Amino acid sequence: MVFSWLVLYSLASLIVKHKFNFLNEIEGSMFTGVNDSHFYHFWFFWALIIMLLIAPILLWLLQQGFKYFLVLTIMMTIICLIQDLSLHMGYTYLMRDTQQVFRLNTWLEYYLLGGLIGNSHFSHIKEFVKTHFLTFSILDIFLYVILIIYSLWNRQIIGWVYAEANYNNILVMLISVISMTLFATSQPKVENITEYIIPATMGIYILQSFVIGYLGKIAFFHMYPALLIPIVFIICLFMVKVALKIPVINRLFKL
Repeated sequence: MVFSWLVLYSLASLIVKHKFNFLNEIEGSMFTGVNDSHFYHFWFFWALIIMLLIAPILLWLLQQGFKYFLVLTIMMTIICLIQDLSLHMGYTYLMRDTQQVFRLNTWLEYYLLGGLIGNSHFSHIKEFVKTHFLTFSILDIFLYVILIIYSLWNRQIIGWVYAEANYNNILVMLISVISMTLFATSQPKVENITEYIIPATMGIYILQSFVIGYLGKIAFFHMYPALLIPIVFIICLFMVKVALKIPVINRLFKL
């Protein structure tokens, strides 16, 4: 899928601009900061590919015993927390200068946390959360509000305005675990809406940067940037839903 998008865009560029920049687009899809690249957000797919290559090792480790999986999760959590602490000690550049695709400790952390929640050993905790569903939902919302306040403060302290600066923060990890557990133990009342949106999420991710690029030039969104998010989501959702109904084309929006 990744190569399909890069090849098609490069061919279109060759026809329109008489410039075939396939190799540049590949580099730009892996690393940020590459000039004249349009797929910078594709770093996520390269990171996912790396994680899928690592997955068999994690599966082997889990088969050796759950305690090894748990120990690895704890170790990775500690590494992430140390890295988050380093941002406040003048070492922001260490993480900032590391391309997102290679921030493996962070991606491993959330991969392991997701696996931990889905593991049978976590079932008692999930049952406890299910029993106190309302309490944990309120706690999750409260922590999220705290996180927003913290993030606004944090970007002034470390001088890094992007959300990725907080991925290794304990608040983000805790909110993620609670949220994933709540979703794993509940039956959403808006299940039909959820099932309608989920198949389109990958396509929405692929298209969103292009749509933002076009709409971001409109003066209205400079005045009300918050409105850009829902509008981009709706436009991308519509485009993806149409594309998914077209044979062959639909393969560009599926993993």
